Amino acid sequence: MTVHEHPLGIIASVDEGALEDFGEELRGDLILPDGDEYEDARNVWNGLIEKHPAIVARVKGATDVARAIRFAREQDLELSIRGGAHHQAGSAVVENGLVVDLEDMDAVRVDPEEQVAHVQPGTRAEDVLAETQKHGLAVPTGSAGDVGIPGSTLAGGIGWIRRKHGLGIDALRRIELVTADGDLVTASPDHNEDLFWAVRGGGGNFGVVTHFEFDLYEVGPMVQALGVFYPYDAATAVLETHQQVMSDAPAELTTIVLAGHVPGLPPMPDDLIGEDAVAIMGCYAGDPEDGAAVIEPLRDIAEPLLDMSDVMPYEALHDLGTQMYPWGRKYTHRSVFVDEVTDDIRDIILEQTEAAPSPMSAVGVWSLGGNIGHGTDAAYAWDDKEYMITIEGNWEEFRNQPTLDWAAETERELRRAGAEGAYAGFTGVDERNWEDWTKQVYGDNYDRLAEVKAAYDPDNVFHRNVNVDPDDA
Repeated sequence: MTVHEHPLGIIASVDEGALEDFGEELRGDLILPDGDEYEDARNVWNGLIEKHPAIVARVKGATDVARAIRFAREQDLELSIRGGAHHQAGSAVVENGLVVDLEDMDAVRVDPEEQVAHVQPGTRAEDVLAETQKHGLAVPTGSAGDVGIPGSTLAGGIGWIRRKHGLGIDALRRIELVTADGDLVTASPDHNEDLFWAVRGGGGNFGVVTHFEFDLYEVGPMVQALGVFYPYDAATAVLETHQQVMSDAPAELTTIVLAGHVPGLPPMPDDLIGEDAVAIMGCYAGDPEDGAAVIEPLRDIAEPLLDMSDVMPYEALHDLGTQMYPWGRKYTHRSVFVDEVTDDIRDIILEQTEAAPSPMSAVGVWSLGGNIGHGTDAAYAWDDKEYMITIEGNWEEFRNQPTLDWAAETERELRRAGAEGAYAGFTGVDERNWEDWTKQVYGDNYDRLAEVKAAYDPDNVFHRNVNVDPDDA
């Protein structure tokens, strides 16, 4: 038996011979607590998360993934999967367990003629867009460049072209997945259809996706972007106008209203940074000249503090998301869905924004609708909703509880006013006794998801997620 230690104390013990054999079989790198790469390998986006795995297996391919899963099960180690490591709940790393780190599986292959991308799971949105935008093509991804492809896609994939081209799961053509037994299976609309349905919204409950195949759409590389900051006292008019405009806006236009403050980013004038504000950001995924006319009503609500709207590279929108939510800050992001931003909901948004204990925190209203869903059948439960509201607790202070409590209470108030559901990427980091993340995320699809889970992961090996319990099948 060998014991792995960390400066904070003993991490875990495993069979020494088995560990040595595992390391020799692995094509990738075995990273232990005393290794030079250990701190980097356990690092995640959310600075609130502090976990120390016993072993990190930085894998090179599906065979390595299968070996790592089998080793974890044989040694009775908790297992987690590290893709982009951007999920706010920190599920990419596990205390005292084994992390399957997909970082080195980072290939992107684009077929511009067929408009198809083949993507490995160690990639982030910025990696994929860097390859596809060379051809004026894009796949729906998360809204920030550093969001990982696996977690973002399998949760749904809500990004800047969602109303025109749908979610990430709508563009997904095929996956390859390593199961809890270490088998490599393929799923698509005509092969293992139940699994293909389940992974599109059911997250990482069923195995480790080692290959994604996406449809690509003509986007950019230059798009009409919307970026207006209004004084906070115009917030009511901004929310009302936004809902009016989006009620009949073309699908090419996707928007987010963010009630909070002017962030400290390089384009912002120093005298405006930190100013209470309400912003409308967006992307017109069509002819920029047409887009300029479409967004005009959203630029003329009041005298703006700042209007950055312009034709810009599509990739720049994702760069902005990366800058607004930098690696290492503390985060708790929650979410609900609504069909309409009613007066009651609008009042809650404004009152709770003013009550936020951190000046970095905000509440967002994301326009949905359009072509989200494409009429396809997937486990993602909320593709018929018109808006997602996000409660964004962002802070750097030492005290955590005030912001955690504010975000949870804001969500609860919205639910009392008629909001429902939740996005798997925005559940918060602390499940309260009044909520059930599993029911909120999966809704009426849960029973069918449990049946698929029982077929592919009956022992619930993959449970570090918004978990589907196979015993519920």
